[in-house]
Amino acid sequence: MRTLSRRTVLGAFTGVTLTGTARAAGFDELRDWTAARAPRIDLQRRYRADAQILLLGMPLLHRESVGGGSVVWREFEGAGGARLLEFHGFSSPDRAAGLNRLGFIREIARTTESGRTECIYFGLMTASTEESVDDARKALHSTAREQNYTAIDGRIGAGETTTATANFSAPAPVSGERHSELVDRARQALASANRVASGVAPECAHSFLQVLADLLGHRDRAEARYVYAGRAYLLRVTRNPDGRAAERFRERRLIGASEDVVRVTGRLRREDGGPETEFRLWIPAGGARPLPLRIEYQAKSYLRLTFEALAPAGV
Repeated sequence: MRTLSRRTVLGAFTGVTLTGTARAAGFDELRDWTAARAPRIDLQRRYRADAQILLLGMPLLHRESVGGGSVVWREFEGAGGARLLEFHGFSSPDRAAGLNRLGFIREIARTTESGRTECIYFGLMTASTEESVDDARKALHSTAREQNYTAIDGRIGAGETTTATANFSAPAPVSGERHSELVDRARQALASANRVASGVAPECAHSFLQVLADLLGHRDRAEARYVYAGRAYLLRVTRNPDGRAAERFRERRLIGASEDVVRVTGRLRREDGGPETEFRLWIPAGGARPLPLRIEYQAKSYLRLTFEALAPAGV
């Protein structure tokens, strides 16, 4: 994926842009909105990450278990019926030839007393610069002592979006699997970051994971708009039954004997122009809160990542 789209996994509005220095209020409020509340619904799915190297778009090399990931879906009573969504993907350096990579995004949406939707999101990812197979080969078994990261903290609501971004580094041995330590470092870096505010159209007052979750749960909807880093994006989805995938998921006891599976192809594009990004999800058919059974995403022109759901403990 291209740079900004990656940071959605990772300027469309006119008007005056305001810049100021403030604390990273949005990320702190992620906890305030759900503080001292047990979730009414608490769903989680863990994944094994596989990597496929491509040459001219054709599969060249495939390796399983180069990392892992998770998806979290929580809903809370009160606090405007807050919904927390989270995705975490990471490489395991000992399985990925020393590569230490991380992608993490957490969002909460709620409804205010006036009936408007507010969204807060926080993202963290490795600042990798590899754009070719040769670049990736040079990054293998790196001896660098530090790894660079980029963090983003945003809030969408009341006709306005505010965003803060920060870069920071951490000791190279800190794996993306230990993301809580990296999140703490990101918060420190964001605390003194400039926050940029701009207007947002009412139909765009949502964040990426929240919009995607709504589309997955409503078969009659095919597109929606969202905001990331102050820019408007359009997300379109198409759905197709996938009987062969359903058979494999049944064999692994990830779905019931009578359940079906839908393959969802998502395409997103920044509304002011730019390349289109595509990803694919496999979800149980008919689920109100469909956690993906598989996530497929072409992270680079030469690299395709697949997150395969792990069977629950005891299955």
